[in-house]
Amino acid sequence: MSSAAEIAQLPKVELHLHLEGSLRPATMLDLAERNRVDLGATSAEELTAQYTFESFDDFLHLFLQGLTVLQTADDFALATAALAEELAGQNVRYAEVTTTPFNHHRRGIDMAAYVEGLNEGRRRARWDHGVELGWICDIPRELEPPELGFTADLITGPDAPDGVVAIGLGGAEIGFPAELFEASFGRAIDSGLGSVPHAGETVGPESVWGAIRALHANRIGHGVRSMEDPALVDFLAETGIPLEVSVTSNVLLRVVPSVEEHPLRRLLDAGVTVTLNTDDPAYFSTDLNSELQLAYDVHGVTIDELKQLQRNALEASFAPDLFKRTVAADFG
Repeated sequence: MSSAAEIAQLPKVELHLHLEGSLRPATMLDLAERNRVDLGATSAEELTAQYTFESFDDFLHLFLQGLTVLQTADDFALATAALAEELAGQNVRYAEVTTTPFNHHRRGIDMAAYVEGLNEGRRRARWDHGVELGWICDIPRELEPPELGFTADLITGPDAPDGVVAIGLGGAEIGFPAELFEASFGRAIDSGLGSVPHAGETVGPESVWGAIRALHANRIGHGVRSMEDPALVDFLAETGIPLEVSVTSNVLLRVVPSVEEHPLRRLLDAGVTVTLNTDDPAYFSTDLNSELQLAYDVHGVTIDELKQLQRNALEASFAPDLFKRTVAADFG
């Protein structure tokens, strides 16, 4: 059996995947037409051609522009169901999907409609596609003032979306360290939610240390720049705090110079717990099968190691224990 066939058949778990970054061009154009939004493109090919980034800020600008197609509860449900259908086609059994409520609130989107759409989309994911979803609601560092506490209010209150498992922290790391958001994370953690901030992507090891010390991170989104601090690498290996690694994203956003120079292999060899993910698959023209194949082809990650990475993701997830045992049995 070819490596591609083995990878396709492998049961999968994804932990670092943005709902708003999963809108494939065809879906985005359909939503744009429905809501009379001008994306500056009339075909999927034209829209895809816009997805070139000189920096993280370039990507962030385009990402925020893409949010404008999501306006109604049905839009959010459609986006979620479309993602679930795609995940099912890759044999993904469970995914923790990040969504950013404040980015929609600041656009004037009614939060009741947003939550209704997420709930309906999650229901369709389960019943129509056999994919279980958990939500990570993240704070956009540069947009949500730390003292506002909007995201923490939503996800710890009575009107939270169904299936929220953690609070996250995304957006621009530079100038917005983790320590600013300690209060919001503390409230979420006290309510029983996990902590999964982005760190060590566009800022170095100090960002990861901040996420661990101030936000008590259960996992680190990206974290690849941890390699710049041997003491941090040792700490991650000893504690087992997982890194959510997204190779294609790191290359396209200029976090690392090339696929070949990505530290994936070095992280594995150092004993760091790693999971593989897609981040914003529509913008980066990737999927989880492709990310696993990339690791196999370029970094010599064997099929057995890829299976272990999926076990890592399952164990690091916030899925219920019974569900974890069910999926673990399929790994053989």
